[in-house]
Amino acid sequence: MRSLNPACKFIGLLVPTFFLAARPNPAANLAVFALCLFGLLVSRVKRAAVAGLFAPVLLAAAGMFMTGYRFSVRSGLPVNAASLHIGSSAVWNGLLFASRVLAYAALGLLFALTTDKVRLVSSFRRQLRLPPVFAYGLLAAWGVFPRMALEYRRARAAFRARGLRVLPFSPALLIPLLVKSVRWSEALSEAMESRGFSASSPRTEFAPERVRPVDLAFCAAACLAVPLSWLL
Repeated sequence: MRSLNPACKFIGLLVPTFFLAARPNPAANLAVFALCLFGLLVSRVKRAAVAGLFAPVLLAAAGMFMTGYRFSVRSGLPVNAASLHIGSSAVWNGLLFASRVLAYAALGLLFALTTDKVRLVSSFRRQLRLPPVFAYGLLAAWGVFPRMALEYRRARAAFRARGLRVLPFSPALLIPLLVKSVRWSEALSEAMESRGFSASSPRTEFAPERVRPVDLAFCAAACLAVPLSWLL
C-alpha cells in the first residue's frame, strides 16, 4: 500500500464510500473493514498505533449500534429468509450504523497511515492537476504545524513556571501563537519567492510521481469491488 501512487490510492479508497452510502449492506461494510485491516497489516503499520486509533472508532461503532438498535422501525424486516436472515430489524439497523462507522474509519486510516504527505502533494499536482499555489501552500503548512505545536507547549510551560493556570484553549495561549504563525508564514513566503517558487514559472521535479500498471489495477479493482459484490 505504501508504494502505490497516492492519487490512484485516493480515488480507489474514495469511490467505494459512495457505493457503501448508496446501499445499506452491513456485510459489505464489514468486508471493507476487514480488507482495510488486512491492508494495514500488510503495510507493516505499527500495531500499537493502529490499536490506539481504532479504540475510539470501536467505541463510536458500539454507540451507533446501540442507537440503531434502540431507535429503529419495528415493522418490516429489511432482510428475509431468502437472503441473510437477521433476527430483527432493530439488530439489522444497529449493524448498519456500526458497520458504516467501521468501514469509513478504516478507509480513512488506511489512506492516512500508508501515504507520505510529500508524495501525496506531488501526485495531486502531477496526476490531478492541483495548482502549484495550493501544492506549495500545503507543504508549507505541514512544515509550520510542528513549530506551532512546539510553541504551544512552550507557552503552557511558561505559564506553569510562573504559577499561572490557563485553559487549553485560553486566548492567552492562542493569540500569541496566532501572531507568531502569521510571522512564520510571511517569512516562509518571502523565502519561497526568493528561491523561485512561483505559480507562473514552470519547475522540474526531483522525483516525479508516475502511474504504474499496478496503480491503475488497484484503482479499478477498488472502485468495482463494491458494485460487483451487489451482483453476488
